[in-house]
Amino acid sequence: MTLESQIADLGWSPQACVALVGAVTDTPETLKSIHELKQALRSEGDTLERIFLRHAVSQSIDRIDKLPVPTSVQELLRQQFQVFGQPRKADGISLAVDAEENDPFIAACKICTLRRFPAGPIDWVVSGLPRRWFLQMPRRDLPKVMRFIFGQLGGIQPAFYVHIAHPPRNRSLIIAKEVRRAYYRMAEALKLQPEVKGIMCATWLHDPVAMELYPYISALSEPYLKFGGCLLTNLGPAPVSSGFLKFNSERREQYERGALKLKSVLAIWPRNAAVAWAERNRELGS
Repeated sequence: MTLESQIADLGWSPQACVALVGAVTDTPETLKSIHELKQALRSEGDTLERIFLRHAVSQSIDRIDKLPVPTSVQELLRQQFQVFGQPRKADGISLAVDAEENDPFIAACKICTLRRFPAGPIDWVVSGLPRRWFLQMPRRDLPKVMRFIFGQLGGIQPAFYVHIAHPPRNRSLIIAKEVRRAYYRMAEALKLQPEVKGIMCATWLHDPVAMELYPYISALSEPYLKFGGCLLTNLGPAPVSSGFLKFNSERREQYERGALKLKSVLAIWPRNAAVAWAERNRELGS
């Protein structure tokens, strides 16, 4: 009996699979059901997860053409759907929900249900600035932050919130043109979604310390330093869960002895500035 048949025998219809994938968020409780199902079936690897994702893809694929995003993003979505629907390659990233790092599965669930959008080495979700972040900012920065958010951005939501893509797409972060092309795609999506106020992110990658240490990803901060955006303030020490210790033993060693102290920096690019930049850089759309 195939794993897909076993899933069906336990009462998981295709519609139920789609509903579960659509309910997955960053909250651990939303992953509980699939954890339990994997244990019940003694399933290893990410085969079960990919079955669930295939069901979600089957419900989403015909909706891609109607999305208010540029055609290049629609094509990237189709490419991601193919990747998630195929067995994992030997050198591919695991989508296992019980892996030590399960964010790739969470991201895949959001992409397959059209809640997260690939732009190249970065992705975006439609979100906004949580009110609790105001409590994390240095008090001296609050007047400046409030003026910018309510004066230039126009409010705390909705906005495109940037995430670094998972491998292999994130490998092109070191290629400035690919990063700029990703921002161009996001700016083009802003044109199609007039209610969205701009682009934002809070990450250690925008900390001036990180920018000095890793100049090869400087294009990631360009919109906020050169093209009408702003590195507004910091939100305190970057949490370990934000990934700055991944795949870098030297950075881990520096962090553990207290020599590296990165902060999460809030970066915002208002829609008018992003759209104006895109108009000046139409060659990125080719």
